[in-house]
Amino acid sequence: MKACHHCHSAIDVLMTVGTSTLCPTCNKPLHSCFNCRFYSPGAYNDCLEEVDEFIEEKKEANFCDFFMLGDDDQEEMRKHAEAKRRAEAFFNN
Repeated sequence: MKACHHCHSAIDVLMTVGTSTLCPTCNKPLHSCFNCRFYSPGAYNDCLEEVDEFIEEKKEANFCDFFMLGDDDQEEMRKHAEAKRRAEAFFNN
């Protein structure tokens, strides 16, 4: 599910996200590193793509050409925890 990193509200996948697009719920910028599919802390420039310049403000809007709206981290963590719980229940019986 595509969602805003700041408030975790669902974002329509058909919505075009430009550099000035704001979340309809919290009015924070959607075109930011934290909302990007390629954001990866610890990677070169904290990005899985080969970006040339470092973007210091990861929560602020930027002009990165590689931007793609990412999935909600909380939803992914919930799915992972549920899968782990089911696997532990299966193997502990």
